Amino acid sequence: MRRRVLWINVGLAVLLLAVVGVGLALLAPDSPELTGRTVPAQSGTVSETVTATGTVETSGVVEVAFETSGTVATVAVNEGDDIQAEDELAALDDTAQRQALASAKSSYAQAVTSADQSGLSLSAAQQNVAEAERNQRINRKTYAQSVSVARQSLADAQSSWSEGCLTPEGACPDDAVWSQLRAAEADVVSAQTAYDQAVQSATKTAETNQVKLSQAQVNVDNARSTQTSQCDTYGSDSSACVSAVNALRSAEQAYALQVKANETADIAAQQSLVNADARITAANVTLRKLQSTLRSSASDAVTAARNSLESALLTQQKGLEADRQAVQAAKESLSSQNAAAQPVTIGDAQVTTSQAAIDVARAGLTLAEDNLAKTVLTTPTDGTVAAIEIIAGDTVTPGVTVMTVVPDAPFEIVAEFSEADALKLAPGQPATVSFDALPGTSAAGTVTSVALLPTAATTTGQVTGSGVTTYSATITLDDSPGGVKEGMSVSVVVTTQQVDDVIWVPTAAITTVGGVSTVTVRSGEVDTVVEITTGLAGDAGTEVTSGVSVGDELVIDLGDAGTFTGFGRNGGFGGGPPPSGG
Repeated sequence: MRRRVLWINVGLAVLLLAVVGVGLALLAPDSPELTGRTVPAQSGTVSETVTATGTVETSGVVEVAFETSGTVATVAVNEGDDIQAEDELAALDDTAQRQALASAKSSYAQAVTSADQSGLSLSAAQQNVAEAERNQRINRKTYAQSVSVARQSLADAQSSWSEGCLTPEGACPDDAVWSQLRAAEADVVSAQTAYDQAVQSATKTAETNQVKLSQAQVNVDNARSTQTSQCDTYGSDSSACVSAVNALRSAEQAYALQVKANETADIAAQQSLVNADARITAANVTLRKLQSTLRSSASDAVTAARNSLESALLTQQKGLEADRQAVQAAKESLSSQNAAAQPVTIGDAQVTTSQAAIDVARAGLTLAEDNLAKTVLTTPTDGTVAAIEIIAGDTVTPGVTVMTVVPDAPFEIVAEFSEADALKLAPGQPATVSFDALPGTSAAGTVTSVALLPTAATTTGQVTGSGVTTYSATITLDDSPGGVKEGMSVSVVVTTQQVDDVIWVPTAAITTVGGVSTVTVRSGEVDTVVEITTGLAGDAGTEVTSGVSVGDELVIDLGDAGTFTGFGRNGGFGGGPPPSGG
């Protein structure tokens, strides 16, 4: 009975304690419920970028035009041809210009004759001036042609050899060189194959001979055993013993012959291997010598062509200077003689008129020579013929483009930026360019210029129907990827500002009121509002210069959205990109 009462009392006590606990829980104040998602403050790079679209262009594209009108007689180049400065591109029918030149020469001669008849002789100094000027014009063109030929020879020499010739997988511009090298390499492979076969043959022969020698040794051992048995059993004089002795002698002779045969086979195999190895060595020497010779010949050809070009340029430089000095000296001599000349008796008026006639005729001769020169169209720069707008028989007008030459210059990008983004641009900023027609292909570049005026109204983007003003910027590529062509569409990203190794937080974690910025730092179950100092506001995060440390957990108020696209608690992406390098 006592035990039953005891258990009843224990039960009542436990029940009482439970009721008290529930009561205390109900009377205790509510714990605050923490809301929002946290992200850690991190260390990394914060950058600000601007984007735009544009096109690929080549710096300094040249539109070439005749300086005179006429009918096209010849077109000396094709689209895609590589050309050098002063190369002839096209020529007009120069019949009229040659006739005009002949007439001008005649007029000049008549003026001189008239001056002689009127008592005014054309001095030797005047003739020297005319001759020096004529030689100067002729030589200028001759020098240019020599330089052009030398440039082409250098280009040919440089393009005739490539290190790719040395490997079967490479590209070799000269078919004959490629065939020579491949044949020499085939000889090396053949020699190596012959050596491998010789090794296999020698190994097989040695194994066979060793088997034969072992068998011969077994035969000797068996014959010796038989001899011992027969002679011991039947006596040395018995026919069985004599026969056994003869059998042993035959077995020993056969063994000796096999030993000799093995030695001979070993010597032959060794000699075969030596010969095969010598063939490999000779084939390799021949290949290396051929590679060296071809490379050296190509280098010598380039050196010779470069020396020829340098010589032609030097000759041009010295020749032009010599011609200039000759003309100057002739003019100074004429001026000196004119100053010392005595007045003629026929009156100053007639002397002046005759001299003027000569000067006019000389000017007409110079003009006719210049007009004849204008019938030949030349390129002002090294480059590639991109477009030809004429064929033989066409009539051309002065100043109207007939060809387009793309100079040997790097590609550049011309992109249109909004006026707000254009204010952030400056030369020297890094850029990344993506090519619409080449998925996955991008190139690094640098902003080289930013337009001061908005894009012209006649081009895309000055003031569109939506009233957006744009400014063009030029980005020069560090290196052009393969496949890039003039006129391709591109997307451009320019980094306008960047700070490295700084503390940054997602911009959504920052609250700014009245110029004061704060963040909410969560430590355990406690949220604390902390005032911070901010720096660069980047594309996906903001630099914090004071107020938080790396690793601090910052609260982002999700509000009604219920999501956040920044970093998660453990630093992973929540949906949006982090600052570069963060």
